[in-house]
This record gives sequence, structure tokens and C-alpha cells, in this order.
Amino acid sequence: VTIVHSSRVFIHNVVWCHCQGSVPIQHLQLLRAGLFPASSTWPKTAFTFEVLDHFLIDSLECKTSARSFSEKLTRLTNNAFPDTVPDRYRELMRVSHLWRDLKNQKWFGFGHNMESGPGPGDLALFCPSCPQPGINMPLLWEQKWLVMKRLVVDGNFTAQHMNMQEPEQDIFLSDGSGYMVMNSEYQAHLASATESKEASHVVYSVNAANANQSNLRATEVGTTACAHHGCFVPHSVVDFQKGERQSRHMNVDYSICNTISQAANSVDNSLIIYDVGCQWSLHFGEHVDNCPGLTLPDNTEIVAAVGKFHLSAHKLACFARYSLNFILGAAQVDGEILETLRASFNKISPTACSMSQAHRQEILDDHMRNSNWKKLVGIGEC
Repeated sequence: VTIVHSSRVFIHNVVWCHCQGSVPIQHLQLLRAGLFPASSTWPKTAFTFEVLDHFLIDSLECKTSARSFSEKLTRLTNNAFPDTVPDRYRELMRVSHLWRDLKNQKWFGFGHNMESGPGPGDLALFCPSCPQPGINMPLLWEQKWLVMKRLVVDGNFTAQHMNMQEPEQDIFLSDGSGYMVMNSEYQAHLASATESKEASHVVYSVNAANANQSNLRATEVGTTACAHHGCFVPHSVVDFQKGERQSRHMNVDYSICNTISQAANSVDNSLIIYDVGCQWSLHFGEHVDNCPGLTLPDNTEIVAAVGKFHLSAHKLACFARYSLNFILGAAQVDGEILETLRASFNKISPTACSMSQAHRQEILDDHMRNSNWKKLVGIGEC
């Protein structure tokens, strides 16, 4: 059996236990020994739990791909003759996929013999400081004008995704349980929504890489985060098919509706900061009324604003109406915090571009979860 450890790749002879009362199933014996088998039938390769944990941390902190991590282990085993070391790259891809999902479900309290698995956003962390009645503030809050959800929406055009050759063979392990929306419901919304082409007075930068979109399943992703701390909102990240400007009605509306529903918790007021909030807010209510895939909680009140950096590219009339300096309850916020979060995600975009849709969704979910986790454990130092 080939054993892959954090220090090198070993080949060992294994004698399976046949004692009375023992479990005769080989892959269960490996798991009890701290080894994750590459298959459940006649396993010939196993990974130690330690090397799988190392790979997850390397991928989050160093943005290491599975190929680079596999090559590192090969060189640690035999740097002079790497061809003599068994290549377990494909097995690492499959096993790390399962390991990541199992660890996430364990961390969020999901295990065996449960009536139901994780629901939308159940495998995601959110901001510990944003107003959440019953969690960090009383359930009954009389002065409602003091409480407002402050959210920033923006698109990242470097997070592209290529068309898959065999999409029917793609398997989701946690579809919609993290930060990206559930694929089936999102596709149903896109099929029922009517594309709108609205005139805009905003100056857009043209991304030359998106000019040829025939080979791209998604041209970018639309993300939502809390405006003060930059924590991603669970079950709100969507893929854009035609770029941010053309897909504003179909894609951003769906993201914002999911954002408000996920972060609602009886807080009715929402401040939505968006680069083109002046254009988006004009027909948003009309879109929600006419599209079956868009829903909002009762008594929802939305105030649109434009980030301070992007506001300079708008008409002068937008300054008085959409500037954060003049909006009651906006506090001191620039509305551009998502721009600061792009750098780390841009490092994984080239690798995620050619992944399967399910694998890419889980990788993006994992990095957004890691970003929120680091903010959660470090927010007390601020």
C-alpha cells in the first residue's frame, strides 16, 4: 500500500486484521489507523490525516494547488530520481475533496444519523459584530432606526470559469451550503428572469479577457460582504454570465435578495452599497415583484448608496443622493472593503478557472470561510 505522509511517500506491506470481533472491511481499518483510503474497495493508496490537514492549510494560506503540493511531496521523497516515486496527484485531488467536506460538516455540527444535512448557508460563518438579534443584541429592539444592515456588493472579473467538457459528471458535495448559492435554484431563476438592458451614465472599464466569452461558463462572481468588517454573507455569491453591466438585473438582484434574507434576523433596514447603486435601485422593486425567483422578507426597507471611490465616476447629481456622507445610519464607512479582499482571491482564480463547477464552488467557499474565520478570531484585537 502506498502511504502519503507530510514528509514523503512510503510504500509498505500491510497485513489486514482478521481477529475475532474486528472489522473485516479494509478501508475502515485504514480510517481507524488515521489513514484516509483513496478508494473503499481494495484500497492501494492511503493518505495520513496529517498530510490532508497540511494540504488544506497550504491551499488556504499559500494558495498551493494540488499539483504543486504533490510535486513537493515527490521531491521530498526522492529529489534526484522523482520518476521513481508513485504519482498520487489524482488520488490527492479526490481524497482532499472528500476530506474538506467532512471537516466542514464536523466543524458545523453535522454528523452521522442526522435527519437532515446542511441547508443553505449552514456551512458558513458570518460577521460576529453585525447586528443579529438574539445573538449579539436583544431580540426586541425598540429603537429600530439605530439598527441597520450595512452591506457592500461588487463583482470580481478575475474569477472566471471555463466551460466544462462533461458537466453531467460533476458532483456537488455541499451545493449552496457555503457562500455560493445553490446551483439548481440559481439556474431556475436565470431561466425565468427577463434580461434587461438599461442605459447607464457610469464609466465602465472594459476587461479585454472577457471579450471572447464563448469558452467561459462564468465571466466573474458577484460577492456581498458587511461594509464595516468585510465578512462575506452566507449563500449570496453568484456567477455572472455576461459581465456585471449586462447581468445586473438577473444576477445581482438574486444575490442581494439572498443576502437580505440570510442576514435579516428581524432587522428590517438595509444599506446596500453598490458601484452602480443609482441605476440598480431604480427598478429593483419592480424586478422583485415580477420575478418568481426573487423574494424579500416583509417590512424590508432598502437604502441604496455608492462607494466613495466609485462615486467620482458618476454624475454630480448622484453625489447628493447616494453619497455615504449624507445617509442617516451609514456611519463612517467607505463602501469599498470588497476591493481589499480581492487580492487573496485573485491568487486562486487561475487555478479555479479550469476546475469543475462543483470543485470551484467548494474552493471559493473554503477561502471565503477562511477569510471570515480569521476576522472572527482577530476582531477582538481591533
